[in-house]
Amino acid sequence: MPPNAPSPPGPRRQHERRDLRMSAEVRTAKTVFTATTRDLSEGGAGLNCDRPLDEGEEITVGLFLVLDDVEADTPPLWVKARVMWARPVDGNAHAAGVRFEVITEEQRGWLRSVLREMGASA
Repeated sequence: MPPNAPSPPGPRRQHERRDLRMSAEVRTAKTVFTATTRDLSEGGAGLNCDRPLDEGEEITVGLFLVLDDVEADTPPLWVKARVMWARPVDGNAHAAGVRFEVITEEQRGWLRSVLREMGASA
């Protein structure tokens, strides 16, 4: 499946996802690696990465705002998440959908702001 294939069917989402590419850092119990968001909402994100994730796995995701291919001065958002689905895609690439598990109102505000700004520039 191509990296931008639709997510597998599942429970309906509470928050609208926006097609949005951001740099991400994924921290699992075993490793740390970089990824890119496929989409983003206040409740979770789709990720493209070069390593597999396990469904049900608890991870920490850092989202970095990148504007014109340059990382912005805005501090990244770090949030605990759970892998809801994961699958291999073309070659050695992997895709996953994560739900944000522990998120504060301040973090939600950061997400709303990014979604609003990036949505306006899309």
